[in-house]
Order: sequence, then structure tokens, then C-alpha cells
Amino acid sequence: MGEEKTSGVLLMARLGKERITARMHTNDTEALLRFNVTKQRIVEICNRDFEDDPFDEAKDYSTWNRALNGKEVWEGIVASIDSLMTDQTAHPRKYLPDAGPPKVDLHLWMKQIGGATWWRDVLCFSASQSTFNAWFSGRPMASDKVAEVKDAVDQWWSKVMYACERAEYASLGRELCEASYRERHAHGLVSYFYTKVIEEGLDVDNARCLFVDLHDKAFRHHTRLIDLSDPVDPLVPIESVHSDFLRREYGEKFDEMHAQGYPDAIPKGPPPFDQQPWYVDSKWGDRRNEECPKDLNECLYGLWYRSKHRHVWNEQERRLELVLEIVEVSPDGETWLPANERQKQGWDPGTFYFMKHLHETGETPVNAYTRERQEVEAKIRDIKGKIERSGNASGDAASLLAELTSFYREIETLNS
Repeated sequence: MGEEKTSGVLLMARLGKERITARMHTNDTEALLRFNVTKQRIVEICNRDFEDDPFDEAKDYSTWNRALNGKEVWEGIVASIDSLMTDQTAHPRKYLPDAGPPKVDLHLWMKQIGGATWWRDVLCFSASQSTFNAWFSGRPMASDKVAEVKDAVDQWWSKVMYACERAEYASLGRELCEASYRERHAHGLVSYFYTKVIEEGLDVDNARCLFVDLHDKAFRHHTRLIDLSDPVDPLVPIESVHSDFLRREYGEKFDEMHAQGYPDAIPKGPPPFDQQPWYVDSKWGDRRNEECPKDLNECLYGLWYRSKHRHVWNEQERRLELVLEIVEVSPDGETWLPANERQKQGWDPGTFYFMKHLHETGETPVNAYTRERQEVEAKIRDIKGKIERSGNASGDAASLLAELTSFYREIETLNS
């Protein structure tokens, strides 16, 4: 089958096999290693998704290694690596230490990124490799050599942070523009610039320049994955004879948006809203209302519960949200007691068991009550068929009728 390049991945469908295989481009592996330094780190990050997947498990190192070496593997492995590369390119800071180089135990901080040999090759310290290896392992080194290492690492980190800022700036432009295709989006361009200009007081001319530049970086630059051994600006301009025209067009779009008063912008601050809570009394169902194949809510069956409702402002999504908290329960709707921890959790929909059944069988699951009722109804249909075939003269009719009555009683029990 022919090869087709899609998002840096060579996909090759193998007809008649259970899984489709895929193969990475070796230049993508090289780019990943320039940022992650070791294959082991790439594997550890990618395996987190599989470890967190309740229906899958972490893959062995040899499988990841085959993929990184450009060999054919299950496409899910390649997709995971490809996704990592995309995210590290757009949001590199997520994959680096939270804070910069410390004054104490610098070697421990450096180990989060690379080994002693990698660091000395990259920053070319004057200390010999053996001396530096010893310091990297926690042994003393001359103070002037330590100061040299600290200064070199600080300068290197500054370059890395600048590269991260540039990559994330271009990503911000793309994400704002993408969100703007959706109406009234909290993270769209209109809301972003409404906050900048109206709520934060950014000068309109400066806002216009920012608007144009975000579009320019988002659509007229390619972002490379940062090379930690040489952390330079990851943005590469896409040359075009239409550059000046496009920048003018971006500026005109901003002017139109500003003149219209930022239509459909969602402010950063909340609108006036009633912050007083209110209470609602409700009643839980029984096993007929379970939403997965297991009876997970037996301790709640038939109980009344009192829930406290209130509105809160979600600053991240810029919207009012309704928060519900179960505070009391009652067996009869008259006598109320404080809810315990399980009761506060409320009705468990059993999403894990629902998805597990769907994953294993490919069929939409039904709850235990429905399953048992269907089994009894099937038995009733079977007995009715036997009675019709046997006729009244049959000696089995009486026993069949007794069995049928028993199953009808079972249906009544299920319904009670």
C-alpha cells in the first residue's frame, strides 16, 4: 500500500489485520530528542496517557523504541508520540522545570533536563569531564568552576525561556483565532481584545499592533520544536509577496472590531448576579434508575435529599455556573439529617463500568434491573410458547402454568 504523509506520520493500513500500523519520520524523532534529550523521557511522558487510561496500560520500552527508530508499530503508539511533539512545540514550558536554576543543589535541577555529558557538551565548561561528573554526582568542585557552571546555566535558561515565550506567543495567536470561529467564545479574539482595551486600558494603537502581530505569528510563521542544545527563536517566517497586504488586512479587521465595540465579547469580570443560595428537595430512585451494569447506589435508593444551589462566576471560562451541594437526607421527606460523605457525592452514574462494558463488548450496556427483567421476560415467552404447543390435554400444562406464575411474581418483585 502507498505511503501518505499526515501530520508527520506515515500511515500504512494493513487490511485484514486487527490493528493498523504506522511509522514515524526519523526527522521527527531527531527533533523530539533535541528537546527531550533522551528516549526514556519521551517514553515516560507518552506512557502517562496509557497509564491513566482505565481500558489500556503502559507500553514496554522496546515498543516505543521501535517507533522512535522509524519501525512499524501500532498506530496508537505513533499517534501518542505525534501528539506529544505537537504539544511540546506549542507549549514547551509545560515540559520544563517549573522554576529556573537554583543557587543551591544546582546539579539536582540540571538532572531534570540532561546528564553530565550532555550538559558539558552543550555549555562547554572549563572543568574536565571527570571533575564535572563528580560534581554532578554531588561531590565538591572548585568554587570558581561552580560559579562558571551557574553563570552558563543561567544564560542558557534565559535563552530557553525566550524561545518558549516565542513559541507560546504564536500558539496564543492560533488558539485565539481558532476560538473566534465559535460564537461568543471566552477565549476568542474579540473577548481577548475587549479585556485588553476596555477592561485593562491598553492603548488602542498598541492593541492594533498586537492584533496584527498575533495574526502574523500565527499564520505567517512556522514553529519548530525547541532544540535545548541550541535554544534559538523557534519561529521561522513564511516568505510571501503578500506580507504587507496581509498585515494591512489584519489591521483593518481590528479597526472594524474596535469600531463595532467588540461585538459578542465576554467580559473578564462577572455581570451582576444573585449570590444567595437556594434549596431544593428531591428523591433518589432505585435500581431501575442505575445508569451502568452495576448497582452502585443501593445506599441511596428511595432517600430524599436536600441540595444547596448557588451561582458562581468561572473566571477561566467567563461564565456563570450552577454549583450544587447535597447537605441533608431524609428517609421520609420529613425528618432530615446531615448528609454523610457518600450521600454528598450523590448518584453515581457508573461511567467507568458503562465504558468498560462498551469497550469490551461493543454494545451499549443496560443496568442490572433491565438485564434481569429481560431474562425473566424471555423465560415467560418461552413458557408461553411451550403451553401453546402442549395444549390443555398435556400433563405438563399445570407445571408450566405454575412456573409461569412464579416468573410473573419475580417480575413483581423486580418492580417493587
